Amino acid sequence: MSLIDDILRASRQRLEARKAALPLARLKELASSAPRASMSFRAALHAHAFSVIAEVKRRSPSAGEMDPKNVDNALKTYDANSAVSAISILTDEDHFSGRIEYLSQARQETRKPLLRKDFILDEYQVWEARAHGADAVLLMAGLHVKDPGRPKRLFDLATTLGMDVLFELGMAGDSSIEQQRSIIPRDALIWGVNSRRFQTSRLQAHARIGRLVGRDLSIEAQAHAELREQIPKSKTAVAESGIHAPADVHALAELGYRAALIGTALLKKGAVVSEVIGAFGAEIQTIGTVSLGLNPARATS
Repeated sequence: MSLIDDILRASRQRLEARKAALPLARLKELASSAPRASMSFRAALHAHAFSVIAEVKRRSPSAGEMDPKNVDNALKTYDANSAVSAISILTDEDHFSGRIEYLSQARQETRKPLLRKDFILDEYQVWEARAHGADAVLLMAGLHVKDPGRPKRLFDLATTLGMDVLFELGMAGDSSIEQQRSIIPRDALIWGVNSRRFQTSRLQAHARIGRLVGRDLSIEAQAHAELREQIPKSKTAVAESGIHAPADVHALAELGYRAALIGTALLKKGAVVSEVIGAFGAEIQTIGTVSLGLNPARATS
């Protein structure tokens, strides 16, 4: 039994409880009037030569508890720092100590685009994200291989609601990268690579060692380079997980990534979120002006 199986089981149970508490009809009403960011998620990623999607999470199965002080200061810090183009809010409850309400709270505190990061399997969760102020959702391709039509349905709904979708290639589940790639809609414009593994025995062993040495060892360091080739050149490429230090962004930019989603490095115990994000911002400035690629307003698949 893998960790991802445990997460999905708990996620489905939570989802059914939320559906019972808030009917879809009411959720749609809330979504119709929910506030938005000042620009789209993808446009924000293309506003700079390289962008940071800074994450708010309280814990993770591999890295353990984040520093509560960093979590409390994260939104204010991210909103004030120009290096942060968008903000990821982790809403999974059982394994990341998130809540869907954290999206609404974040929407009240920033005009920057918000990404709902969760294990999204159902259209209700997309409506839920928009109703709570999200501008984008993350879809893990590996979760949908057994229902290859579902990614398109979720993508179409999000697009209809005026949201962007970050499709993630990764090592969650038993599917191959080729299988994951084949079910991503052709007109999806934002693709990500997650270098984290979710195999229970390996993850638990790496997590225990990682906490001792102060580093998350559930990351496959070469995955960003190896999987970058799976992302078409016309897409906006995002590196997720495994970004430990400001110097890492140079290697990612050279590989052709447009942005990096960073969480643990900013929030972990022993770090000061304002100092770390400042260091990332300073490093990004040294990358220099590069081609901004496709115009987000005109880009096609």
